[in-house]
Amino acid sequence: MTTSTASPCPCCATVEVLQPSPAYTLCRCCGHRWRLPIAGLADYETLVARNDLTLPWSRRKMQERVVAVSNLLQAGGERVLEVGCAEGELGRQIKARHVLTYDGVELSQDRAMAARHLDQVFHTPAIQVHASPYDLIVSFHVLEHVERPDQEIQAWARLLSPHGRVVVEVPNQSGHPLLASDRNPEHLHQFTCASLSLLFTRNGFACQSLSTGHYESPVYADSQRLLAHLQPTVQACESRLIERFQQCTGGPFLVYGIGGDYLNYIAPLAQALPIRGLLDSSASKWGQRFGDHVVAGYDPSAHGDLPIVICSIRFAADIHQHLLSLGIAAHRIIGLDSIFEKT
Repeated sequence: MTTSTASPCPCCATVEVLQPSPAYTLCRCCGHRWRLPIAGLADYETLVARNDLTLPWSRRKMQERVVAVSNLLQAGGERVLEVGCAEGELGRQIKARHVLTYDGVELSQDRAMAARHLDQVFHTPAIQVHASPYDLIVSFHVLEHVERPDQEIQAWARLLSPHGRVVVEVPNQSGHPLLASDRNPEHLHQFTCASLSLLFTRNGFACQSLSTGHYESPVYADSQRLLAHLQPTVQACESRLIERFQQCTGGPFLVYGIGGDYLNYIAPLAQALPIRGLLDSSASKWGQRFGDHVVAGYDPSAHGDLPIVICSIRFAADIHQHLLSLGIAAHRIIGLDSIFEKT
């Protein structure tokens, strides 16, 4: 009599009955498939010449990746880490186009060739790497080989700068629309779009974009690519929003339009903002107290030349015209939309 073993999905933690290897266990929640490593496979660290760079499909995928990574490099001088850099060809081409530091992680014997092209190549798993923070971490067709992808992603989070980003590509389910399942014995995971995004979200990342249809090879012609960054804390988000108010208003300001948008978007920050008064055109609101302020009508003698933030998205245009009709200069009027849309 065999005993079934319960196992949580590596991506969403839904508990499923673990199927015996080499069969995949299917998560009924996110659609992820995973299995235990298959005994008898060659030790990855002994492998060499994993890629033939002369093949047309190999050149095709490399050209597309060079463009994709280059588009994420902006300031110059960035620090990039490629997890699973193979022979270092992607890094070599990127370094030929940009001034930056490009390190790699590679466990196979291809790391010797990669070391000729990259600034540094680590021959230990990322979880054992200790280095200065990276602005960008890229990994193409590696995560499906890793038994504990959650631990791998946690290592990336540790190596990433606070404003850094991660680009990861894996086969989209089997990797080809005509294959019901991926039978590659090295692949321990078959990711769905849901499972990949959940995996990153559960490990402290915010997903910026996810797309499918990326080309790896003729049999992995459909791959998914995710761009993510570390999920900022509540305190960090509030600090950045306060900075935006300071940049747009330049100092103390008035708030005009005390309704739902005020309660949602300004009231939670009111104690940290230099608000000098709450104004509204509706007399029914005059006298209402919100924290340290009482709603009043606009009084040019009392309110001087302070900037006025229109606290309404829907009625912003009407309020703007009303304030102009009161003789308020246009340069003093600031829309809430301009504060939130500021880049």
